[in-house]
Formats: sequence, structure tokens, C-alpha cells
Amino acid sequence: MFNLYLDSADQKSVEPLLKTGLFKGVTTNPVILQKSNLTNKDLPQIYRWASAAGAEQVFFQSWGDSSDSIIANAKKILEISPTIIIKVVANEAGITACRQLSKSGISTLLTAVYSPAQVILADAAGANYIAPYLGKMQDGGLNGFTEVSQMQQILQSADSKTKILLASVRDLSAIVKMAAVGITDFTISPTVAASLFTDNLSDEAIKVFDQITGK
Repeated sequence: MFNLYLDSADQKSVEPLLKTGLFKGVTTNPVILQKSNLTNKDLPQIYRWASAAGAEQVFFQSWGDSSDSIIANAKKILEISPTIIIKVVANEAGITACRQLSKSGISTLLTAVYSPAQVILADAAGANYIAPYLGKMQDGGLNGFTEVSQMQQILQSADSKTKILLASVRDLSAIVKMAAVGITDFTISPTVAASLFTDNLSDEAIKVFDQITGK
């Protein structure tokens, strides 16, 4: 089963897509919040409208310069709702915090993942998800498709419970290509999400149907 998430905190763009029932939830991070002129203080409001619009899962990113501060801020986030999935960054402090949060039964995602070696750490930390940045890998001179495919292979070989939630996905062809190697979870911008509903040949066929039926 494929799970699609909306990588945005823009209520106007996200709500209509959530209401289709086709998107499982919402993911955010500090950059996404900033793009919508929001801060961590707005997280409770984001959670309320996203849940009301049909989001089953909401991902919020914790912050801090030590594992202790990341854990403390994660607990503040969970006061909004214990169902929120906590994102932590893929450095030593973040991965250490991820391990402690996971041991406490808190659902976690390790974000800003760029190398297959980080997948091994994510599994050891008990992360529920990892978020490799496909497009940004390409920008950095890596073959993102090869790197993410290797990550998927590592997780499958280890029979890991950690899943890839692919991020920085910029077009539909990337979704199709990664789905073909077993990736089932994607977080995408509202713009990419909207493009899922359009296909030139389908649109032409539908126009003919509508003409015949008089619509």
C-alpha cells in the first residue's frame, strides 16, 4: 500500500488535498514553517487544522543542540498530541535522541538522511522512518536514485521495521522510479501532489466522454 504525505504547512494548499482522502498526513520542518511565515509556536494550530481535514499522521520536527534538549522539545510537541511522529536530524545528537525516544515508545523519523550508512544507525536507533532527501542528493552530485535504492535494499535485507519516507521529491517520474524498487511512502509538495491528478491523454479521453454524455 502506498502512503502519500503533504510536505507543507500552508493550510490553504494542504486542506483541499487532505479532504480528498488520498493523502495520509502532513510533514513539516523548520524550513517549511518559515516558508509559511510560521514558527514552532504555531504547531498546535497546524495539528488542529490538519487533523480536522483528515490527516491520520502528522510529523513535527524537534530541535536542540544536544540529545537532552531534542528530547525535551519532543516531549513539548507531544503535549499537543501523543500521536504526533517526532522528526529528529541525522547527527549524533539527533540519532541518540531518536534511540531514547524510540525506547520510550515514541514514534520517530530520522530526517535529512543522505547516505546508506545512516540507514544502519536509524535501524539501530529504532526509528520508524527515515527521510532521504532525493532531490537534494542530486543537487549535491550524488545519484539519488542509486543511493535510495541501496538504502531500501539494506532495510529489506535486515528485515528492518524502519521504513523510507522519501522526501525532496520534485516530480512524478521520481515517485514512479522509486516505487518500482519498493518505496511505498512519499512526502511531496502540494504542487507535486496536484500534478498526480493530471495526465494529458487521460484528460483528452475524459473530454470525449463528457462530450458524448453532454456534460
